[in-house]
Amino acid sequence: MERLKKIIARIDGISEWSGKICAWLSVPLVLFMSYDVIMRYLFQAPTKWAYEMTWMQYGALFMLGGAYALKHKLHVRVDIIYNRWSLRTRAIFDSVVYLVIFFPVFYILVTHSAIYAYYSWEILESSYVSYWQPPVYPIKTVMVIGLALFALQGIAEFIRVLTFAVKGETL
Repeated sequence: MERLKKIIARIDGISEWSGKICAWLSVPLVLFMSYDVIMRYLFQAPTKWAYEMTWMQYGALFMLGGAYALKHKLHVRVDIIYNRWSLRTRAIFDSVVYLVIFFPVFYILVTHSAIYAYYSWEILESSYVSYWQPPVYPIKTVMVIGLALFALQGIAEFIRVLTFAVKGETL
């Protein structure tokens, strides 16, 4: 039991650390978006690069923040029925959902995004949305990292709810 607590604490630490670091992506994201809006509407001189920089930064922020959000239970949940259940029933339900939905879905997401990222690095893929054509293999790599961190935090959450469902105690 003590070993599980250490593993969960380590995973929680990784999620906390990655979430706080990726939160800083919002600063340049806001700066780039503000710059583009000012250039477009005040000077009628839109930039070629701002749109792609903002979607890449937002994508990185979204993907890398998933594990942090899962750790702090910030994801959307329909609580109409769930809140009426006892804590143990919730834990049993969550355990089943992790086994039946979460782990299979994240297995598919991580493996397929890794394949896409690998191929993107192989061909040194670049974007064709704008004239700027930045490389997209870094953001595809960020997708893999974000999904892997999310899945790792999912393992910690699954161990927590399963322990509570079986033993009635929290880790």
